[in-house]
Amino acid sequence: MSSTGIDTLTTTALLGTARATPTFDSLHTADDAAATIGTAEHRLLAAAALESVFLAGGTVPTPHPRPGVAPHDTRPELPPAATERFLGLLTVGSDLLDEWFSAAARFKSPAELVVNLLDRATSTEGTHRAALIALAGPRGQWVAAQNPRWTPLLEPDPADDDMWLHGTPARRRAWFEDLRAADPAAATARLAAVWASENAATRLTLLESLSPGLGTHDEELLERALDDRSGRIREVAVRLLRRLPESAFGRRMAQRVHDWTRIDGSTLSISLPGTLDAAALRDGLEVRGPSRLGTVEAHRAWSLAASAPLAAWCDADRTPDDVLASEVSNDLGDPLRQGWDTATACHHDEQWASALLRRDGTVGELVAGALPRAVLVEHLRRASDTQLLDTILLDALTAPWPADVAERVLSALYTAAAPKSNTFRSLTTLLAHRAPYEVGDLFADAATRTDNLDRLNRFATAADILNQRRTLHEELS
Repeated sequence: MSSTGIDTLTTTALLGTARATPTFDSLHTADDAAATIGTAEHRLLAAAALESVFLAGGTVPTPHPRPGVAPHDTRPELPPAATERFLGLLTVGSDLLDEWFSAAARFKSPAELVVNLLDRATSTEGTHRAALIALAGPRGQWVAAQNPRWTPLLEPDPADDDMWLHGTPARRRAWFEDLRAADPAAATARLAAVWASENAATRLTLLESLSPGLGTHDEELLERALDDRSGRIREVAVRLLRRLPESAFGRRMAQRVHDWTRIDGSTLSISLPGTLDAAALRDGLEVRGPSRLGTVEAHRAWSLAASAPLAAWCDADRTPDDVLASEVSNDLGDPLRQGWDTATACHHDEQWASALLRRDGTVGELVAGALPRAVLVEHLRRASDTQLLDTILLDALTAPWPADVAERVLSALYTAAAPKSNTFRSLTTLLAHRAPYEVGDLFADAATRTDNLDRLNRFATAADILNQRRTLHEELS
């Protein structure tokens, strides 16, 4: 609607009612304005108020299309008790949330909780973000599409690249990581298309995002990254290519093992070239390993062992145990073994992880994650009380722990571990989150039998956590 009448009143007000008489003929509310009484200035203000109300009320609304019906979520709805517990855990940021989300994966949230989940997923810095979105489900995606504030929570549309092309670096990375989770090959294709036009910092950040979902679809781009001007980008490319033993990179490394090493009986001889050629430099053999290795030759030996496929060291008659038992020439045994640790973790090779455990009686954190559960459990069952309190191996044993292993660990903690030590605190926490529920009664009993206040508190807390876990799963059963 026209605001000409208001403009006329404004002009009169600026001139002052002593110099100009207000006229109401151009107002939509002319009749009502003319009927007002009072001084000239009062009548002008009253007329302005009438016209403003008329214009505000008479504005034609902007039509918006009604969204389609929200998709149906076929999952069963969370039971009320489980919903109440979830909200409590979420409020306090409980360390039981991971287990709750895993146990509740087959359920959908109640409809009235969806907005709360979206708000929480928007405000959180990655913590449980994916789990919150999954709990909200397809209804959550439908609701998120109605509010621009929740746009980052929507599943990426590969055909809609506006955020990818024009967003801030943080939003572009978030979009890229979401696409990577949904379609790894499509994400790699997107990155390859813009690789040459991105700055080094962006190339590095996005290349690191290829770690989840790594596969043969990434090989071409990673080979391209080996020629990048940035040394950090080349190092990331090498680190990722190590995880692809069937790649051209893996075959080149296997050939170097064949050319530079020889096993004669129980001796492994290694003869590294004094000067690396351009191809070896491109494949990262000059990348330095752990700082304590010392010499250049030791770093190159580590890099060869870390990058070559583990199968390159074995043949039909030689197992990982045989290779690990070999005497290594040139004092390069330690860097080779550390390189094999790295390769075992990269390839998640259960055979080599088991051989490393048999050789040393323990392994590092990365290798422990590659151990088969059966091998790990059997090793712990045979271990002495002191050996049993190995936080790395116990941390690698996923829940639920076998009852006999959990009971042995509890017994060892009661008798062999100092209650103020980091080991004691770490292992009581692990037991509380990994042990079967019936061990909770043993924890409670141990708490009543000890005269040490630290032990009592830790055992009582662990018993309480085990009881909460039992109830949590009962509510979701």
